[in-house]
Amino acid sequence: MGIKKKIFLGWIAFEAIGLFGGLLIGFPAAAQIVDRVMLSVAPRAAHVVTPIAPGLTEIMVASNAPFTVLSEGAVGDMSMRLTVSGTINGKAFGGQAQDPGQIAECVTPTAPTPTALYTATRRTAANRGEIISQAVMIHIKYDKALSPKFTVKTLDQPEAKSARQAMACSHIVG
Repeated sequence: MGIKKKIFLGWIAFEAIGLFGGLLIGFPAAAQIVDRVMLSVAPRAAHVVTPIAPGLTEIMVASNAPFTVLSEGAVGDMSMRLTVSGTINGKAFGGQAQDPGQIAECVTPTAPTPTALYTATRRTAANRGEIISQAVMIHIKYDKALSPKFTVKTLDQPEAKSARQAMACSHIVG
C-alpha cells in the first residue's frame, strides 16, 4: 500500500473517530441539557359559560394552571358545585381531569365589581388528551332576578389578582 493510500485511509479513520466519537461524547451532554431545561407553556384556562335557566349557569373549564372564577354585576348568595367528569349533550368530559381544589358550597359577592367566587389550587388537566377530556364543570345557582357575568382567569392574569374575594355564606341557594 502506497503512502498516499495510507494517508487517505488515516484521514478517513480520523474523521470517522471525530464524527462518531463527538456524537458519543455529545449525546450525554445533550441529554443533560434536556433534563435541566424546563419547557414552559403559558398558563391557560379555556372555558365556556352556559346560562341553563334563570338563576343557573354552568361553566366548563379546562386549564393547565390554577384559575379563578369571577362574577361581575351581581350581589347576593350563590351556590356552587363542581363535577369532575360526566356527560354533556352526549359527549363525555373529564376523563383526563382532576379535581382542581375544594369549592365552597355557598359564597356571596358583596359588590358588583369583579369578585372571585372560586379559586382553584391545581390545574384541571391530569393527563394529556383533548380539551374536553381535561375539563371540569362548575354549576352556579343564584337569585333568578340577578344576571351576573362570569369569567375564568388564570391566577397570573391581572383581573384575577385584583378581584375581591367573595364572602362565605351559610345557606345554599335553592
